[in-house]
Amino acid sequence: MTPFEITRGSSPVILGFPHTGTDVPPDIWADLNAEGYKLRDTDWHVHTLYGGVLPEVTTVRATFHRYCIDANRDPSGASLYPGQNTTGLVPRTDFDDQPLWSRKPDGKEIERRKALFHAPYHAALAAEIERVKEIHGIAVLYDCHSIRS
Repeated sequence: MTPFEITRGSSPVILGFPHTGTDVPPDIWADLNAEGYKLRDTDWHVHTLYGGVLPEVTTVRATFHRYCIDANRDPSGASLYPGQNTTGLVPRTDFDDQPLWSRKPDGKEIERRKALFHAPYHAALAAEIERVKEIHGIAVLYDCHSIRS
C-alpha cells in the first residue's frame, strides 16, 4: 500500500487531503471493533469535491484511513485543540466518543504507524511544497477537511 497519492500541477497552490483515505491494512483492521469498521470519521469525497476547482493545482492525498494514524496531527501526539472534542494521533475513539478498537495500539505500534504512514505523507507534502516554491517562489497549502458533526 502506498500511503499517499500525488497529482502534480503547475500552479502555486497545493491541496492536502489528510483524511480522505479508506485503506486499512489487514493487521490494523483486525484490531478494530464493530464501530471502527464503519470508518465514520472519513472525509468522504472531499478530494472529489475539490477536484477541478482550481486548474493545474497539485494535490497530496493520504490513502490510509485516519484510524491507522491521523496525518493531520502532531507526531508527538500533542492536542491541536486543547479542551475541545478531538481525537489523537491514533484515535482511541471516534468524534462521538465511541471506542474504535478491540485491541488498542500500544506505543510500539504507534511508532510503527508513524514510520509507515505519517512520515511518508508529510515527506511527500514537504517535497511538493519545495517543488512548487522552486517554480513560483511561493507555495500556498490549503488543507482540505470536512467533519460529519
